[in-house]
Amino acid sequence: MKYYDEEKMIETRKAFEAEVLAWKGVSSRPMMGCLCYFYDRKFIGFLVTNGIVVMKLSEKNQSEIKEKFGGKPFEMAGQTGRLWVTPLKGPKDVKSVIPFVRKRYEEVSSTRAKA
Repeated sequence: MKYYDEEKMIETRKAFEAEVLAWKGVSSRPMMGCLCYFYDRKFIGFLVTNGIVVMKLSEKNQSEIKEKFGGKPFEMAGQTGRLWVTPLKGPKDVKSVIPFVRKRYEEVSSTRAKA
């Protein structure tokens, strides 16, 4: 199943990538029907149609992002997981979620430096 519609998300993707792909070591690739972003081989998050899933946020940040933006649990193959889809209605919404994406990036990039 495809969770990411390139045509609907082209402008949002451009705005997101202008910021995130400028960070050292970040790359993207399509996987499992989504457009995924990585630092090294660690997930930062992935774009889905009309939203973004930021990986492994702390409980505090997860609560904050849910309260601030709403959204819903991510469903794949009929299973609902702990991952949360934060809605992105358009490119203007990208700037508001970037701080959460940045927190995830800083977490995975700092653990790499310690290893």
